[in-house]
Amino acid sequence: MILSIPTKIPQSNFKISHNEGLFLIGSCFSQNIGHRLKEAKFNISSNSFGTIYNPISIAENLHRLLKVKHYDGNDIYNYKDEKLVNFSNQSSSHKIDESAFLMKENDKLAADILALNQSNTIILTFGTAWAYEWKETSQIVANCHKIPNTFFSKRLLTVAEIVTKYDELLNHFKTKNIVFTVSPVRHAKGGLHENNLSKSTLHLAINELMNKYENCSYFPAYEIVIDELRDYRFYKEDMIHPSDQAINYVWDKFSETYFEPSTLDLVEQIFKIKNAAAHKPFNYESIGHKQFVAKQTELINKLKQTAPYLDFEQEISQLNQQN
Repeated sequence: MILSIPTKIPQSNFKISHNEGLFLIGSCFSQNIGHRLKEAKFNISSNSFGTIYNPISIAENLHRLLKVKHYDGNDIYNYKDEKLVNFSNQSSSHKIDESAFLMKENDKLAADILALNQSNTIILTFGTAWAYEWKETSQIVANCHKIPNTFFSKRLLTVAEIVTKYDELLNHFKTKNIVFTVSPVRHAKGGLHENNLSKSTLHLAINELMNKYENCSYFPAYEIVIDELRDYRFYKEDMIHPSDQAINYVWDKFSETYFEPSTLDLVEQIFKIKNAAAHKPFNYESIGHKQFVAKQTELINKLKQTAPYLDFEQEISQLNQQN
């Protein structure tokens, strides 16, 4: 008996491995999958700008990295001497020290410029096509920073302006693999009809871009959660965000799509070692536990011989503390 509609996911024409660079930016999928990729010891840079929901702000941040455009005083807004905010990302500070704030922002930017240049694959997650413009400058902001909504105008982005913005960007990324996703998180605050208009706009824009650029593909995280897992048991208590079980299911589908069998096997070994290192024994002094620690250390050393680019410093430290 079939109890759900399985999402048909074609095998990717490229694969992701541990010795390649990954750059993730955007909404919740980038955060959730990015966390699992990091735990699996992939070489990633994930959401250092914070969660960014609309595709225009995602593109603007990527443009900044490409142009090596550092932040200056024009990028920082002092709200009532209560906090400094950067409308390009999620950063804010209640310490009113513009120089220190800019230095911190530009340090993160420098790391992101390097990570983007070294990446082989870029994963972009669009969350919503509803955008907020700062009335004073008409800038589409990445985050409103809890400033009253009277300072902003809300509007629905068009498919054409999203495509035009990414035309400028994707011409610079012809040698990289681009994976688009749409966040399955419903933006229900404005109502489900607004959410559906938004998600439809994102899907149409991505479809146009995929038809124009051979290096662009789509991973159906949205369809997996909304259609295949359409049961509230796969959601958190707010009935909007996917549960850990749902995120794990999406991760499994992502792994099957983008990992070679050898990479899947390596990820399995990594998680076994991580779980072993996090193990809390009943008796740290027992012979059995000391043998367990020695065996795990041996497994790490053996794995590093075949995959020297993997960093097990944290797990070795955990095991040494148990010894």
